[in-house]
Amino acid sequence: MNKKNILKIIVGVVIALSVVAVFFLFFNNSMPVVRKTDEGLFVSADKTAQLQRYFKKAGYDMLLHLTEKKPVPRIFVQSVPKDFNKKKYDAVRPALFYEIMTPVILKANEALAAEREQVLILKKEFDKNGDLTSESMEKLKEWVTRYDVKPSDDLETLFDTLIPKVDGVTPTLLLATAAEDSGFGTSRYAREYNAVFHQRDWDGNGAVPDEKQKDGPQYRIKIFPSLYDAVLSRIHYLNTNGYFENYRIARAKYRRTDNPMRGYSVAHLLINFPYKPVKYPDIIKHLILQYELTPLDSQKLEPVKTEGK
Repeated sequence: MNKKNILKIIVGVVIALSVVAVFFLFFNNSMPVVRKTDEGLFVSADKTAQLQRYFKKAGYDMLLHLTEKKPVPRIFVQSVPKDFNKKKYDAVRPALFYEIMTPVILKANEALAAEREQVLILKKEFDKNGDLTSESMEKLKEWVTRYDVKPSDDLETLFDTLIPKVDGVTPTLLLATAAEDSGFGTSRYAREYNAVFHQRDWDGNGAVPDEKQKDGPQYRIKIFPSLYDAVLSRIHYLNTNGYFENYRIARAKYRRTDNPMRGYSVAHLLINFPYKPVKYPDIIKHLILQYELTPLDSQKLEPVKTEGK
């Protein structure tokens, strides 16, 4: 082999190694797509490693925020990474899952607080005037329909039925049920459809489930554009389904006494949860204890940053 051919081979090898190096550097140090808004940072990560790198860069560590009693950063992960089920993440998955879900859950509860305030404004108008304007009445009808309240000509009855339904849900209950239902985000439904609660749809919409179904009406798994939408849907389900009337009654009592409600203390009220085993409340309580989630019931998101601050 002459010197000219040897030189060509050497150059080829160098170029190949350079391409591999660039490829490795880019794909192993890439960051997720981040969209900045007035509400916070919306993060889309295809790979779990991307999310880990971003959290580290942002200084987001849930344990650190709890020990230092710092508010949760407004970092809203849009979806569970597709490779979240890989075995190499087994050790860190629970903590990472809770870090993904906590800001989203707190954001959803903020939305419910805003809705509740709108309903309470209507109630104040009624208490003051003994009636509602036609515009306010239309708003009330929208809330009544949305929260599946039985229509009534008695406005006092409508408000008494509606207000307990328009409220947030204990964060640790949402965290623990999402972890249990989705296997800490490893299920196909969670990774492909953001369905961390495996909610069922009986109207023929959604993803065809993997499991074999019994004869009769067939269900599908609800699909959501983001984890936030999945959480909002689960909150609405708990706020409207008849199986959770006792939970809503307990929540209203805690509100009246101005005492904080803890997920561990009310998990037993999920005893009649559809499609779940009788031991479901015990499983949820175990997860709350095992991962020491209770402090998250008191966590708040960072205040929304206003322009110039």
